Amino acid sequence: MKKLYYILFVASFLLTVMMNSATASATSWVEIEPQEVVDRAEVVVSGTYNFSSQPEPSDFIFQGQEFDITHVYKGEVANPITAGIDGFDVGWVEEYQEEGGEFLLFLEASKDADFLIPVAGPNGMVQLKGGKVVGPNQAFYEDFLKSHPEQTIATEVEPSPDTQDEHSSFLVYGSILVLIGVGVAFFLYRYKKKT
Repeated sequence: MKKLYYILFVASFLLTVMMNSATASATSWVEIEPQEVVDRAEVVVSGTYNFSSQPEPSDFIFQGQEFDITHVYKGEVANPITAGIDGFDVGWVEEYQEEGGEFLLFLEASKDADFLIPVAGPNGMVQLKGGKVVGPNQAFYEDFLKSHPEQTIATEVEPSPDTQDEHSSFLVYGSILVLIGVGVAFFLYRYKKKT
């Protein structure tokens, strides 16, 4: 009987290890109408992702990446901004930019991220080359660019969320240390009082 329990234990352990190591990730996005992309966008900018900067990690499918703006078409933003990018898109986007490509980003806020993300993933990432739209819905987005004059880009840099996180983390850890110190002092005082 012990042998059976041992075999079941080892088999369940190996099965658990195999299941945890064999995870696959993939994303697929439903294509939405270009007018819906425009309507949902809170900010519309063109430029390139700066992959030499550290990405802002998140538990969401998007990671925050610095985006260097060349033109602002909608919204008020500082240059550069942190814009979301699907982690699985980084490779082809970087390659496209190395070939001289840029992106027209239609960005919206998300409750899952502290940065703006492209509307419906790739729907909000319109490819540009030489200032011209490349890919599906080319005529629609060319008309959008013609009908939306560029706005002035703010030159001040937006505060880094990393800096804000560092300050809040410092306050939390500092408060915890103070509470632990007060607790230890209290127990030492009570211990000395009893003896």
